[in-house]
Amino acid sequence: MNAAICYLTQNTEVRRTYLKTSLYFLFKNFNATYKYPVIIFHEGDYDNDAQQDIIMSIRSSCRDLVSFQALDPNDFKLPAHIDAIKLQRCLDIKPHPTPYWRNVKYRLMCRWWLMEFPKYVKAYDYVMRLDDDSLIEEPIKHDLFKWMSDKDLNYASNFLHVDCGMCCYGMKDFFDKHFPEKKEMLKELFIEQKIPMRAVQFHPFRTILSLTQSPLPEIKETESLWMPIMYYNNFFMTKPSFWFQENVQKILKEIDMNGSIFYFRWGDAPLQSLVAMIFSPPEQISKASFEYSKRLQREAFKGDDGHYHAYMPDTYDKSSCITEQKEFQEKLKL
Repeated sequence: MNAAICYLTQNTEVRRTYLKTSLYFLFKNFNATYKYPVIIFHEGDYDNDAQQDIIMSIRSSCRDLVSFQALDPNDFKLPAHIDAIKLQRCLDIKPHPTPYWRNVKYRLMCRWWLMEFPKYVKAYDYVMRLDDDSLIEEPIKHDLFKWMSDKDLNYASNFLHVDCGMCCYGMKDFFDKHFPEKKEMLKELFIEQKIPMRAVQFHPFRTILSLTQSPLPEIKETESLWMPIMYYNNFFMTKPSFWFQENVQKILKEIDMNGSIFYFRWGDAPLQSLVAMIFSPPEQISKASFEYSKRLQREAFKGDDGHYHAYMPDTYDKSSCITEQKEFQEKLKL
């Protein structure tokens, strides 16, 4: 198969430790058998010493499969259509609207996966993404890329999640506007979240609206925000040619020009999931079922508010897939 496995990472001690662990489980549980090339994308910060550290941590039978690629520096520059002053004001609000409001670098990363990644893998029939803190936790006994090809899939991921309604403010309206013929379908891809807008804890969100919306929306007693159902795309597999279709490229550019990736925190996961589901027949999207986790499923994290948060399942036999959570089962018709 003309396929590759891709990471995007940074050369810090913590991230290198995560990457080594992720690669260990990738090879142990899948790629030592199928031997697909592994491309580690970076921003030019992986010097020869750091590359050797990673490669020599892989067992000798598989070291030649791993390569590093420095990205175009322009990929991680703020796009010209983004108002840098307005963006900084949105980032500087304290306390932040959510514990994971994140920074400019994070938003640039989200944009990269959506807008820039496809150009680096255009030559492949299929690609897999893994984050440097992703773990394949059990042996995969079949070739995932062959499975993609046999089913002629455009997109596959591991489990479903929902993103924050505040971070995704305006996303449902954006897609409703661009795809009026798919409003009923889109309604099934978002979950309503009602918040008391006049409550003190939501003042930071009202401030974001005052910076980004003109005219300012009416501040109601409660506001309906919409949480997108998404594939948790720190692991995904896709057909690069799908993303170069003219209609897909057109909506990606519209998303980029909207600016909400930066002013709010529209993530690449819900956006990628929605585009895949809008433009693919249902039979060309599937779930790759195996035991998998990312750092958020294994560890607590310190949020922007300085407090620790845990999004881990209660027990070790559970994952964070919302298909296992009763509150979502009716919505998902499970």
